[in-house]
Amino acid sequence: MVLTAILVDDDYPVVRYLSQSIAWRELGVELIGCYSNGLEAWEDAQLKQPDIIITDIGMPKMNGLEMLEKFNKVNPSFRAVILSCHNEFHYAQQAMKLRVSDYILKESLDVEQLQQLLHHIAVDLSEEKHKAAEVMMYMQKESLNRSALKDKLLKDTLYQLSWTKEAWIKHARLNGVDLQARYYLPFVVSIDRMPEVSRTRKMNDYTIAFAVENVLQEVLDSMHRSVIFHYSNKELVVLICCEEPVKEQQILYYSLQRAITAMKQYLKISVTCLLGREAAAPEELRLILMPMLKEWSHRFYLEESSICRFEKASFTSGDMYGEYAVFFSRINDMLALNRPEHLEEIVKEWAVWVETNRFPPADVKEWVLQLLMDLQMKTKVTLQVQDSITEEKLYDAINDIHSMEHLRSWIMAYLTELSRRLSVLSIRSKRSEIIRAQKYVIQHVTEKLTLEEMAGYLNLNSSYFSRLFKRETNQNFIEYVNMVKLQKAKQLLQQSNKTVEEISDYLGYANKSYFIKLFKREIGMTPSEFTSWS
Repeated sequence: MVLTAILVDDDYPVVRYLSQSIAWRELGVELIGCYSNGLEAWEDAQLKQPDIIITDIGMPKMNGLEMLEKFNKVNPSFRAVILSCHNEFHYAQQAMKLRVSDYILKESLDVEQLQQLLHHIAVDLSEEKHKAAEVMMYMQKESLNRSALKDKLLKDTLYQLSWTKEAWIKHARLNGVDLQARYYLPFVVSIDRMPEVSRTRKMNDYTIAFAVENVLQEVLDSMHRSVIFHYSNKELVVLICCEEPVKEQQILYYSLQRAITAMKQYLKISVTCLLGREAAAPEELRLILMPMLKEWSHRFYLEESSICRFEKASFTSGDMYGEYAVFFSRINDMLALNRPEHLEEIVKEWAVWVETNRFPPADVKEWVLQLLMDLQMKTKVTLQVQDSITEEKLYDAINDIHSMEHLRSWIMAYLTELSRRLSVLSIRSKRSEIIRAQKYVIQHVTEKLTLEEMAGYLNLNSSYFSRLFKRETNQNFIEYVNMVKLQKAKQLLQQSNKTVEEISDYLGYANKSYFIKLFKREIGMTPSEFTSWS
């Protein structure tokens, strides 16, 4: 375990001498900074707090004692050594209150003595950190064990049909959970858009659910007696133990509003709370909770970040596909005409139509999947654009969506990206020669294409064709060819197992180095970096 240290002194020769004379590596200490005053050291150390601080007292902007006081407030476990010209008792007395291990006068400074002192500090700190790590590991294990026992209790409550209330309470107490109460108010907390949260926050589902539980527990503990269970990594079940359910429900609504706000503010996570009616026994709880947990379709039309009472939803038996051709045609036209600004209006109109008719959620998802697959097929045929996402992944992505609000925003994001990809390859010129040239490039993207060959294909003079292409498209022909090829390269890097060299050859580049250089210039990163990033 490597410790970190900083040197703070406005006497530059002292800082230089100590930084070079002390055998930092032998001590297991990394010197991470040298500063000329306390303010500079304090501001620079915000991201990485040092374990050891060696400092003078009298310095401009912020003296050593003021700096140590600031460090002490945020990291009380650090150690400090003061090197000072001040041989006054009140300085030493103040220093002793700030985790100072020794107070050394510069006039009597001995590097060997300081080296020995730092050795003892390093040993003590290492032992402290090791013990702290063991305690943390133990606490994490204990937390996991308690959580596992609670989760098992929930499963037993949902599937153990023969329990009396007394037996259930006794079983809970054996697992460290106090469920002694007259009534129980159950509710389910669903983490909205979990796949997106996990991807954007770079956290696994369990960590996200654990963070949500901590915020929820902190808010509820101030007003209620509650027990929180993990039903899944995106759903928590909460039981509020109470004597007067009507009064408790009124307070609970306020508490949940606070919890939702806190999660948005501190975690940047949205949750939806589904409230069940009160129960007096485990059998009643089972009958209330099972539909809330198993029948996701009843939550499909609920607003995200809301608090709702659970009610079995009713859906229309109408045929969604009666309007399919109309919506497909309108969306396809906006994509073909490169008018992404109109897509949002169409998607919004579609969402209102779906919500007004309350079609079964499974039918809505099937309709969307069919629409996107047809759009992919259309673009593939007309512009030779490969699918941005496979049918299997498209199905998985839509299947993971559990609210109309999420589905609408996901469709909009998908269509926006599809529009962006098509805009790169869209043909805007009205000249038949340019249209033929662009279509030829798109359809022969894997071949080596030159200006002269294309001019010959069109029966045009190469100089005339070059000027015409530049005037009509605002870029020269070779720039356009490379743009189309690089779009294809990005797709192959994301969706195939081809190496960079294989892709370079496949796209007609004779020189892999030139392909990499071109890719980096246009995309902003190398093909390998793009693969890791995407």
